[in-house]
Amino acid sequence: MKITLLTSAFATAMIATAIPSFGQTAPAMLNIVHYRVKMDHLQEFLEVERQIAGSYKKAAPTDQFRIIYRGTIGNATEFDVFTPLSKFGDRDGENPYDKMATEQERLTRGARLNQYLENVQTSIEKPVTELSINTPGVPFPPAYMHGIRVRVRSGATDEFSAVMKNELIPAVKKEGVKTLLARRTLLGGVISDYNFAEGFDKWSEMDTPDTLPKIMGEEAFRKMITKIDGVVTLREDTIWRYQADLSYYPGTTTTSSR
Repeated sequence: MKITLLTSAFATAMIATAIPSFGQTAPAMLNIVHYRVKMDHLQEFLEVERQIAGSYKKAAPTDQFRIIYRGTIGNATEFDVFTPLSKFGDRDGENPYDKMATEQERLTRGARLNQYLENVQTSIEKPVTELSINTPGVPFPPAYMHGIRVRVRSGATDEFSAVMKNELIPAVKKEGVKTLLARRTLLGGVISDYNFAEGFDKWSEMDTPDTLPKIMGEEAFRKMITKIDGVVTLREDTIWRYQADLSYYPGTTTTSSR
């Protein structure tokens, strides 16, 4: 896998953060809660999250999941929590977690979390399957995610999507990337933001040279870059690590959590 592929494919004048949509069959939507934790309360936060994960694991088997990724360089006190939504109306009904923990457990954990957090932000995002790569048999969730959020110029989302679908994604598949997950913001953020998350297992994969120009041909690669550069206005890259002990994902085979 070439972890640098999206870095070279997107122009340098863009903005983003990371995180994935999930699994071989993506849910209709994802509810994503972003936590920024107070440094002096990090261990207490982790303790509460392990308790919540324990409630999910006791309720297994269940089709619900709760996946947590933690930032690495520059954002190590930030966490993203992913849970599935089949429709907006799911938020009108009972939270699945209510069936997994007692009322007292939920109240106690909620009160503790409120003491440990600097900031909480929630968004709802839609997986974009035609811009994603989900390879059967590849362990999921990935140990790491290279996240790229790009902001597309107003009125140019169709053009951006077409370049990604018809030019970049086929080349990325030829390059050997096994997991590339795409999402688009629906609520709680900028609706022209696209989030891409490329799974990888070890930091050393980031040292692998990018071969997209060779796969596509230098001229075709440059033309693609020009198209993307013309419609993407901001970008930011981040690296996140899967927190297995804080998460529940049915049938998971990934154990990284440090």
